[in-house]
Amino acid sequence: MKVANRVKKYEEFQKIINEGSLIRNDSFNAYYLKVTTPLSRFGISIPKKSGNAVVRNRMKRQIRAAIGASCDMTIPYDIVLIARKGYDINNYQKTLADVVDVIKKVG
Repeated sequence: MKVANRVKKYEEFQKIINEGSLIRNDSFNAYYLKVTTPLSRFGISIPKKSGNAVVRNRMKRQIRAAIGASCDMTIPYDIVLIARKGYDINNYQKTLADVVDVIKKVG
């Protein structure tokens, strides 16, 4: 996933969460907000309760890889994925399926 397709600023995260809609599945709470730009952007948030920094960074890398493998980046939405307690760090196939599920529901 390219840097141009990432939501990075706190204000952008808060705008998407406060003004956007919510989708839930086993692994993620996904907030999405329709935008005027033709490209989609993704933000990833991992709670501190999920583990130490090494575990949280591994989760973010897996989610970014799943987004890059499954999304065409042409849907006009900003999406924030927040990992839930049911996220399984050892099962990449489930992560990929859950990301695809969220993207289909949004777009």
